[in-house]
Amino acid sequence: MRILFLVEDENNETASNLITAFKCNQDVARVDVISYFSHQANQCKITAKKGTPALFYKNKLYSPLDYDGALLWSWGTADIGRKYLRIFEDSGVTVLNSSYTTEVTDSKINFTKELQKNNIKTPKTAFFETTLSIHSIGTIEEKLGLPPYVFKSDYGTQGSGIRFASSAADIAIFSKELQGNKSDHQAFLVQQFIGDYAEPIFHYRVFVIGDEVLPKAIKITAQTLLTPSNIAKGGDVDFIEINTSLKNLALKATKTAHLAVAGVDIMVAGHKSLGDAVVIEVNDGAGTKTFDRYGLKASEKVAAFFMNEVEVKYSIANQQIMGF
Repeated sequence: MRILFLVEDENNETASNLITAFKCNQDVARVDVISYFSHQANQCKITAKKGTPALFYKNKLYSPLDYDGALLWSWGTADIGRKYLRIFEDSGVTVLNSSYTTEVTDSKINFTKELQKNNIKTPKTAFFETTLSIHSIGTIEEKLGLPPYVFKSDYGTQGSGIRFASSAADIAIFSKELQGNKSDHQAFLVQQFIGDYAEPIFHYRVFVIGDEVLPKAIKITAQTLLTPSNIAKGGDVDFIEINTSLKNLALKATKTAHLAVAGVDIMVAGHKSLGDAVVIEVNDGAGTKTFDRYGLKASEKVAAFFMNEVEVKYSIANQQIMGF
């Protein structure tokens, strides 16, 4: 089987681990890697081969006709990566997490609404989808209760775009700053604060692969008060055993997201029991490196899962061709 891997930086530890896992998988004959965005610049062009859209990268054409599977791992350039992955997906190549699905999960506003629609617990949330909606900031306390609040830009990764507000006035300031950054993404949401604001925040990252979850979840705790609990922001890492409550919540959230592989971020209201847990995000390009370091072999399991998906689709296609 021939696999194409689209990644921002193949030297990133997660990307490197995943690439190695695919290369070591016995069902993989070839792995080609495209670092589509490096040095803050786009490295690919969309072209065509035999009338089929293809990618041109480092003086070579990469066509859907040459691959059985393709996957994208992205941390900050998902819009660009999806555009490239879609060339292969629309041509019938098996992909790991559809580019159409991740368009929804990457938007904090759209996916929080999707979770709520499916009766999955989330923090109380106020949505601000246009600059005009800033006028309703005064109703925050009525919607969410007393501060502090969590301000999140609609799009962000690795803890970026998250700030903590001690009042509705802070939210007004944050929103004006967001509108002044010349980004296309100026929508935001405000959520109730989960946890004890006198203690560092923590959340759990549960890694889902198909219908299974890794047996341990990462517990990530912020180093200081009112800062995001994120590994990229220097959060402290510990591991906990997965219980039935966490497992079921993570699986339900992942299925709601229509993802095959995901990292589900879960917080516990008031630092109480896991029965009070709420889903914060479902990440389609979740990091495997911390799980790998702990010996949980996340990258290997992702590769094995995906190759099974490719094999199943390949077998079905062959049966159809042969008339079975």
